[in-house]
Order: sequence, then structure tokens, then C-alpha cells
Amino acid sequence: MTVEGQHLDGVRRDVGLVLAGLAPIVVAAVLVGVRGRIQNANVALILVVVVVATAAIGGRLAGATSAVVSALSFNFFHTQPYLRLTIDSADDVETTLLLLAVGLLVGHITARGMRARASAAGSSLEIRRIHRVAERAARGEEAAEVLEAAQGELVELLTLQGCRFEAQPFLTALPRLERGGQLDQRVWRYRDGGFELSPEGVELPVYGRGQQLGRFVLEPTAGVGVSLEQRVVAVAIADQVGAVLAAPSTAGHPNRLN
Repeated sequence: MTVEGQHLDGVRRDVGLVLAGLAPIVVAAVLVGVRGRIQNANVALILVVVVVATAAIGGRLAGATSAVVSALSFNFFHTQPYLRLTIDSADDVETTLLLLAVGLLVGHITARGMRARASAAGSSLEIRRIHRVAERAARGEEAAEVLEAAQGELVELLTLQGCRFEAQPFLTALPRLERGGQLDQRVWRYRDGGFELSPEGVELPVYGRGQQLGRFVLEPTAGVGVSLEQRVVAVAIADQVGAVLAAPSTAGHPNRLN
């Protein structure tokens, strides 16, 4: 995911949380105007719709917050004694509890569905990244051009500050992104579905014909988590580069590309 994409997700979460805290109160207050002409069960259903909307915008936390605020707003505005957080009627107690339970459940399901769709879209994009690099290699483009394309894909895929290729011998030892997508690093910070890359940088080895030909040096963005799926795609991109560098027609390979 790009920096812009993560920023947009953060904005959506913030907007969702604001709506979760305000929308149920506003809707419940507006429905006071038809109190007595509409059954409390219908009021509760309307508030469930509010929970679904906020969960779709802001995710699970927004959905859960909206469910709690909806239950409290229903209690405050639509159960006797009005404008107090107490309930005299056993039926209203049951309706309020059902509203809370259904709101939490529906909000969770909605947020989970949104994440699943976002994950599917992300997987499709990641496959296209591998294909774009492979297509350049198949067209017989120069190794430098394939390297440049791979660096660009890696920067966007892993939301990096920078990425460069280095040939052996390496001047520094760095934490490593292994073949299976595992990270060999000392610092572990979990963020947004993945682990942050080590702040000093991470090496992504480039292999061709069974030998290491070089490495990509990944310069991470602080606070950005990288999922296992993204790391595996990064390895696949490196493999495409390795195939180009190991090809018989490749007369050497660049020592470093910035």
C-alpha cells in the first residue's frame, strides 16, 4: 500500500470514529419528533443501519463504538423515563440489549467484509506488480531498466522511503528478508496487519542460477507495517530481477543503482 493509501485509510478511520460518536446521537434525537408514532423496535433498526454505515467507513472500532453509542442514545431518547439513562420497561431493556448485541455483530461483520474486499483488491494489485517486472524481462529490456522498474514496484509495494540495488561485496550487514517472506531482524513492531521493517534498512537478496548476485536495500517508512503477503511478493519481484541478471546475454550487472 502506498503512503497516500495508508493516509487515506487513516482519514477514513478518523472520520468513521467521529461519525460513530455523533451520528447515533443525532439520528436518535431527530427520531424524537416521531416518538409515539413509530415503534421502538423500528427505531432500533434504524440505529443498526447507522452502525453498519459507520463500520463500513471506519472499520471494526468505529462499528463497535457506534453500537455502544446507539444503545445509549436509544436508552436516553426513546425509553421511559426519557432523557435519563434508566429504563422502566422490561421490553425496552430487551430492545436496548438486542440493539447493542446486533450492532456489535453487524458492525464486526461489515468491517470484516470491507477488509476482505480490500485484501482481495490488494492481492490483485500485487500480482500485477510481479507481472509488470516479468513482462519487461520477457521483452528483453536492459538489466538496468528491469532493475529500475523493480525498485519502483518495491517502493510502492512496501511503502519505502527508498530502494537501491547493490552488487557484492556488500559494505554493511543488514537484517534480511528471507526467501519465505520471514524477517531476520532484532526489532519487531506490529502495525496495521504487518511488521515494520528494521529502521536501519533490510536487505532483499537477489538470486540467479542458485547464486546470490546482489541485493536490494529496502529503506523503510517509520510506522508502516508490511504483511507476509507483501514480503512474499517482494521476493518474487527480486527473483524476476535475478533471472535477468543471470541470463547469458547479460554482460555484467550494475554495482549500485540509486
